[in-house]
Amino acid sequence: MTYLPLFIDLSGKRVVVFGGGSVGTRRALEFARAGAKVTVVADRFSQELEVAARGGALELIRASLSPGDDVSRYLRGALLAVIATSDQALNGYLARRARELGVLVNNATEASEGDVVFPFRAEPLPGLHIAVTTLGASGVAARWARDRASKCLSSDNELRTLLEAMSAFKRELKARVPDVRRRLELYFKVESDQVFRSLVASGDVEAALRRALEVAGLSGAQGPGTDESLPPSWP
Repeated sequence: MTYLPLFIDLSGKRVVVFGGGSVGTRRALEFARAGAKVTVVADRFSQELEVAARGGALELIRASLSPGDDVSRYLRGALLAVIATSDQALNGYLARRARELGVLVNNATEASEGDVVFPFRAEPLPGLHIAVTTLGASGVAARWARDRASKCLSSDNELRTLLEAMSAFKRELKARVPDVRRRLELYFKVESDQVFRSLVASGDVEAALRRALEVAGLSGAQGPGTDESLPPSWP
């Protein structure tokens, strides 16, 4: 099975979670925080789910399910079904029925039996999001990888400067250059400019932005530095 990593806006999308235990609770609460319309179907619920339901964050439906039961009424209109019960036979049945109804499946107990893998996520810098998964091979290893990558990226001041400068430059460019192809050319032109790179390496966001605008022909200011002062190529 081949997976393609995506970031999806779940605002207003319907997500059904089967199982009210610890795993189902974590998934349900995370999807609710992401703005999804979450329904949890289970024979019993954790205290956290009951509190969230009383606050209107999600819906709880109490049902004792078995393989062969008609579950279409729970799945109708859903984008994603999260399967997280303690009954493996029931999990397999729910996954099959969801797929038959055109609903994507995240099988929390067996990643290979689902369409969607739930990764470990982090935001090491404001606006920089990462997600790590081993596709079910080892959640522990994925969490370690997430933590190590996050620690490395969060302390990278050069990357922080680049992100802030290029984000501001992109907003300015979109407002002043309507042609998409031309904007793409300018992004690469700025990225390859050695003076811009030198300013990014120094941590000067404002100077880097001014240089980017100059390279793009959107500023009359003279950029700092000369050819003799340029740093070696960006790593």
